[in-house]
Amino acid sequence: MPPARLITGFLWRFVLVYGLLIVPWPGFNDAYGRYFRGLGQAAFAREHAQRQVRFEAVPKELKHVLDTRIALANRDLLDREGRGPVKYLELDTRGIGWVPTALLVALVVATPVSWRRRIPALGWGMLAVHGFIWFSVAVHLWNNSSELSLVSLTPFWQRVAGGLDETLVTQMGASFVVPVFLWLLVIWRKQDVRAWQGAGGGRPSPRGK
Repeated sequence: MPPARLITGFLWRFVLVYGLLIVPWPGFNDAYGRYFRGLGQAAFAREHAQRQVRFEAVPKELKHVLDTRIALANRDLLDREGRGPVKYLELDTRGIGWVPTALLVALVVATPVSWRRRIPALGWGMLAVHGFIWFSVAVHLWNNSSELSLVSLTPFWQRVAGGLDETLVTQMGASFVVPVFLWLLVIWRKQDVRAWQGAGGGRPSPRGK
């Protein structure tokens, strides 16, 4: 079994780092929302595609608790002046984006291995967690595209899209579970288990490699 000091050290470092990252610092949520919308626009908007996507801040006059909305439209249904049916999809960028990002960072930073391994793991972890975030947004768009004749889904695939959308976007569970799996993937090695066991018997701890 791993020695108590390794577990205790991991836990206090995790609580400290995650607590500092997740605190709603003044202005941070707005800044992250702008970052999220900018990346979302770059990832999903295509100038001449049939699907028109625009990431924008929720107007303050709506007094909505969510900070970002996606304006989704079908260019084939718009008139010459650009008017036509638009579906607005509202998102909480903190819950869908920053929570899993902060959790992954805290887990990696708190892991009792050398910084020589933690720093690359942070880089790969950030790429992986952003992939998860944008996959979630893509599912959200897919699930809502059939109402604008952008996709045609059979009843089976509509249930699949709805279930994924509910799991990844509506609920918060995936924002906590997926980063844990990504953390295990980017930083842990088989030899770490043996090193932890060895540390319990007086041999060197896993921090050296």
